[in-house]
Amino acid sequence: MNKRILVFGIGNPGRRDDGLGPALADALTRTVFPATVHVTGEFRYQLNIEDAATMRDFDIVVFADASVSEEPPVTLEKIEPADAITFTTHALAPASVLGLCAELYGGVPEAYVLAIRGADFDLGEGLSAQAERNLGSALDVLLRFLQGVS
Repeated sequence: MNKRILVFGIGNPGRRDDGLGPALADALTRTVFPATVHVTGEFRYQLNIEDAATMRDFDIVVFADASVSEEPPVTLEKIEPADAITFTTHALAPASVLGLCAELYGGVPEAYVLAIRGADFDLGEGLSAQAERNLGSALDVLLRFLQGVS
């Protein structure tokens, strides 16, 4: 069975390691996948209501985002749709986007959060050395996971 997988790379590359999610989505564009897996990487500064429509046509969605506290430096955890959809004027949580998708379109893809620990969130371009290492680990974790779903 062909699996359609969407990876949302969330973050702001202008805040150094906050760009880990977008860097992961970018790395996926240079990765070759088996014919049974179709991976789409998309960049977001933050999640919005419209992302519920984007994800409805996928089997699996991975939300890749920087973290300030992950132990170990990379975690991949399954999430479920939120019962209550909450948002601020600034962002929408992944579980809330899933909840919107369920409410508006009658179903949700299997969903995961890939949290990647960062070290430097100051203004500036480029990842810190630690974030670069964690990005490599995150890509390994994601690719192993994707091999299991093909």
